[in-house]
Order: sequence, then C-alpha cells, then structure tokens
Amino acid sequence: MRFVSFCALMALAAAAGAAEWKTVPSPAEYRAMVDLDSVKPQRNFASFTLRRAYNEGHSDPAGNEFFSTRLIIIADCTADTAVTAATQYYGADRKLVHRDVQKTIRKSEFTAPEPGSDMAEAMKLACERFAAIGKGEAGTGKAGPAQSTTPKPPARSSSGTGIVVNRDGLVLTNNHVVRQCASYEVLDGNRRLKAALQAVDAANDLALLTVKEDFPAAALMRRDATPKLGEAVTVVGYPLVGVLGTSPSVGFGHVAATAGPRGNAAQMQISVPIQRGHSGGPVFDQAGNVIGVVVSKLDALKVAQRMGDLPQNINFAIRGDTVRAFLEAQNVDFTASDASAKLDNTEIASRGAAVTVRVRCIREGAAPAATPSTPTRSPDGTK
Repeated sequence: MRFVSFCALMALAAAAGAAEWKTVPSPAEYRAMVDLDSVKPQRNFASFTLRRAYNEGHSDPAGNEFFSTRLIIIADCTADTAVTAATQYYGADRKLVHRDVQKTIRKSEFTAPEPGSDMAEAMKLACERFAAIGKGEAGTGKAGPAQSTTPKPPARSSSGTGIVVNRDGLVLTNNHVVRQCASYEVLDGNRRLKAALQAVDAANDLALLTVKEDFPAAALMRRDATPKLGEAVTVVGYPLVGVLGTSPSVGFGHVAATAGPRGNAAQMQISVPIQRGHSGGPVFDQAGNVIGVVVSKLDALKVAQRMGDLPQNINFAIRGDTVRAFLEAQNVDFTASDASAKLDNTEIASRGAAVTVRVRCIREGAAPAATPSTPTRSPDGTK
C-alpha cells in the first residue's frame, strides 16, 4: 500500500529561522550533521534533515558536481526504520544543483539503518526529540503527552539576523527569531552584546531589540519603500552558522512579486536564495537602501508532496513600507534615504555587512519576565 503525501500543507511559507545542528558519527569521506530543529511529526512518523558535507566533489544523478547533500528522512520510530523522502544536492558555491523527491512511499521501502551509521545515529537523536516534544499521535499532527520519561532538554540557543536601524543601539529582526527566548544577544563582529526586547508586531513578524552600546553605522531606509517589480536586490545575513560559520553571507536576486504568499500585501517575493538563519536580515536595493526584511521561504517539500510539483527558489520578505510603519509607530529615529545612484555589488555587500548583525536567542531557563510593548497596528488595521 502506498503512502501519498505524508504531511499536509500546514503552511505555505516556512520560517527561515535557525537550526540546531548536531554532529553524528560518519565515515572519512564526509561529515554528517542532523538538524534537531527540523524534527516534525508526519502522522505517526517523524521527519528530519540529515546533512552530509563531502571532502571532494561527486556527481549527482543528473551529472552535476556536488559537495554536500541534505536528506529529508521519514522515520518510523516505533519500528526503528526509515526512508529517504528527498535528497538535495549542493555545488561548490553552496547552490542547489539537483533534487530527488519521492512523491509516494511504500511501507516496504522503510528499512533499518546500519547500526552505528550516521543515519542510525541521526534517527536515534531525531526519534528522541520526536518523543520528547510529545508529537507522536497518529494522524493528528497535534501535541500530545510526552512519550518519553526523559524530559526534552531545552534548545540552548538559535540564531537569526538583525538590522541596525539606529546607532544608539536599536536592532530590527523577525518576531519568530526572538520568540520564547529567555535572553537575547546581538553579535557585532567581535562584540557580544546583551539585548532586551523592546517591541514586537506579531501580525507582521517584526521585533525590535535594544542594546546599551552604540553601533558605528546604521542602515538607510528607502523613503519610497514600495518595492518595484523586477528591481535588483541584495540580501545579507547569517545563514546556517553551524555549517557555514559566523561571517556574513551575501546573495543577489530581484523582486519577483510585490506581494507575498496568497497575496499578502505586507510582504514581497524575492528570488535570492534563503536558508535558516537569514530571518530578520536586510533586503537592499541597488543604492544600498533597505527595502525589506527577510522573513520566510516556501516549504518546497510540502508543496511537492501536496501538488506534485517542486517549486524553485521562492522566498519572501516583509516589505519596506510595512517595516517603516512599524519603526514609526515605535518612534524609532531611523534615517530615510532618497539615494538612487546604483552601487557595485561589492559596495552594497560591504555597506550591508556593516549594518547587519547576528541575533542569538537563548532558551535556557525560564522565559523572560519582561513583557514587550503592545504590538503595533499593521497598515490594513489588523493586529
């Protein structure tokens, strides 16, 4: 009997948040890591992501050279068996070069991984997380009583990106980056700054952090922040810090649509590749002005399972006009810019990196006692 569409399309856009990578034993030819934050219930199964980074290039089924893979695994934790639902291949420039997706999976395709292998160790950790979060109820996808006598250890930290919007210590990021954190840090070069949550707009997924130290530079917000269809954009952020390191990463693309998923007027679609950790990062125009904030990426695997077609590079950002409305409602003294002269990509990247910081959410201990100010009202009047 076939299993068709293991998981429903729970949400069109998946947050481009942080990952909790843990290294697992692996052979000499590659290094393997499991993303424990990726563990999700699929009926009475668990899905998770296993990454393999190879020491040298290999050829994928289409003949492209790849240096790392991401395997989306579906595990039957009660039977200790698993199957690979999708494999993503990445080239030397870390760009996706090929995907293999199983649209339907037979029960007979579930097999027990070799004892001691990276797959076996990754599945063990993923199933422990799956049981600990209490989401093993078949068919519901809802949280139930924990099925493990060992309580889930709190995630030590996660990481996103932020934008310096005021030199006096104000940092803009996504609300989902700083949600349910015990404390916050802003990492600016070699500086590790304690931060406090000042305000949130849950409806538009925006948050404002404050630190007690000054910044050497602040971002310029485009005065006419309405995105233009097809205009070139640059994204700076801190994606996959557990894999790529803590240096800022830059990506280039264009505005693919001036509205977000399902016509969301507070967002826009961009063609820049987005990964976990990019959330909260700036989207710059060709003059180096901020015109958006990275917020999410399309969950390609869920769309493929539901619709039978694999979407390519569909990502979203909060529009600059929505961002400006939030900052103005919080009386933030930001700099509006009318600059329109086109800059070289290297100059945009350099300026962008100077006003982009890493935001760290620490989840150990109790949740913060302080309550942020009331969320601002979005342009359409919703909260």
